[in-house]
Amino acid sequence: MKNPAKKITLGILVIAFTLGCIGPWFTIFNMASYTSFLLAFSPFFLGLIASIGINSAIEKKAKNE
Repeated sequence: MKNPAKKITLGILVIAFTLGCIGPWFTIFNMASYTSFLLAFSPFFLGLIASIGINSAIEKKAKNE
């Protein structure tokens, strides 16, 4: 399996995004709580996105050398 950490990271981000897009259509979904969750975990999500970008840059640099 090539780069499982990247696939897991993308999976986490896709799940969070999908939940935010689909959740508001249901009355049982509490958007205020979800917004609080996103605010609390935004540094974690930013770290995930940064790790994908940094890993991609390192792979491209290693490929060019």
